[in-house]
Amino acid sequence: MEGNRLYNEYEAVRIWELDFVRGFCIFLMILDHTLYDLGFIFRQQWFGGQEGEGFLYQLCNFAATVFFPSLFRDIAWWIAVFLFVFICGISCSFSRSNLLRGLRLAGVALLLTLVTYAMDWYFGQENEFTIRFGVLHMLAASILLYCLLRRTGPLFMLLLSFFTIAMGVYFLNIPLESPISYSAILAHSTAEFYSADYFPLLPWFGFFLAGAALGPLLYRQRRSYFPRGGSSSWKRPILFTGRHSLYFYVFHQPLIYGLLMLVGMLLFK
Repeated sequence: MEGNRLYNEYEAVRIWELDFVRGFCIFLMILDHTLYDLGFIFRQQWFGGQEGEGFLYQLCNFAATVFFPSLFRDIAWWIAVFLFVFICGISCSFSRSNLLRGLRLAGVALLLTLVTYAMDWYFGQENEFTIRFGVLHMLAASILLYCLLRRTGPLFMLLLSFFTIAMGVYFLNIPLESPISYSAILAHSTAEFYSADYFPLLPWFGFFLAGAALGPLLYRQRRSYFPRGGSSSWKRPILFTGRHSLYFYVFHQPLIYGLLMLVGMLLFK
C-alpha cells in the first residue's frame, strides 16, 4: 500500500527535471541527425561533391568538415546519450509496468527494423538505413533484463552496472572475437554486423542499470529537487519532447529527410 501511494504521488506530480533533461537530449539528437543528413547525404545530392556557395553550402560543409570530425561533437554525443539512457533507468525504477513497457518497446523496435530494411530494399541498396540493434532495441532489452534483476536490490544492480560498463569499454577497444554476427548485440564484435543506429548492451545496459539502481535512492520521496519556475514558456517545448520522447525518436528522421528533400526540390530544380 505504501508503494502504491508513493507511485500515485509521482504520477500526480511529475519529476519535471527528468522530462527536461530527456527532452534536451532529444533536441540534441535531432540537431545531430539534421547536421549528419546535411553533411553526408544532401551535400552530395545538392552540390554533387563540387564547391558551392551560399548559406546552405556553408552549412553542409560545416557539418561534414568541422562539426562531425570535432572532439566537441564526440564528447557531447557521449554525454547526451549517457544522460538519456541513465534517466530512462531512473524512470523505470518508478514504474510498476516495466514488463509491458519493455514488450511494447520491443515491438516498436522490431517494426523499426522492418521499415528500415524495407527502405533499403526499395532503394536497391544494402546496409544504408537498416537498424538491427539501435537505441530502442537496447532500451527494450534493458527494461526486460531489469524486470529480472530488480528484486536483487540496488547494491547488486549498481555493482553489476559497473562491471557491465567496464566490459563494454574493454570490448570497445578490443572487439569480441566471434564468428556470429549477432554477437554484436552484446558488445562490439569482430563479426560482420551493420546497424544504422547501434547501441550494444555492453556498455549501455550498464548505464541504464545504474540509473535504475540509483533512482530509488536519488528520489526517495518521488519529488523534484528543483522548483518548477511557474509557467515559463521556454521550457514547455523541451518538457513536451521529454514526455513524448519515443514519438520524437521514431518520427524525427523521416520528417527531417522529407523537409530537406522538399528544400532541394524548391531550390535545386
